[in-house]
Amino acid sequence: MTRGLSELNGSEKAEEALERDDPVELMDWILELASEGGDRALAENCCARLARHRNAMVRGNAMLGFGHLARRFGRLDAQRIKRLVDTALHDGSGYVREQARSAAEDLRTFLAWEFELADDEPNDQAAHT
Repeated sequence: MTRGLSELNGSEKAEEALERDDPVELMDWILELASEGGDRALAENCCARLARHRNAMVRGNAMLGFGHLARRFGRLDAQRIKRLVDTALHDGSGYVREQARSAAEDLRTFLAWEFELADDEPNDQAAHT
């Protein structure tokens, strides 16, 4: 018999959510984990994994998660996370780019990381069709 989510520990909940791979669930769950979860490493790893998700809303919310984690914990894996945010700043989705810009600003404020933020971001490809 499967235990309910409330009976699972943080890493078990994370693994179940990631295995279900439901974008609607993931886009809310990752923000909850980043803003309220007590395990920084788990939340950081989940955000990093979802930063490459096929769904733009999930990717964008993973970017927001990095900002929450920087503010709450004051540290992240600079080499890995900075590369993900840099990549997201050039994502094909405007939503992802916006959230990456917000994350970059939080990372600059709370961790003193620097990013090159272009003033003119490319338009969404979908806007041209």
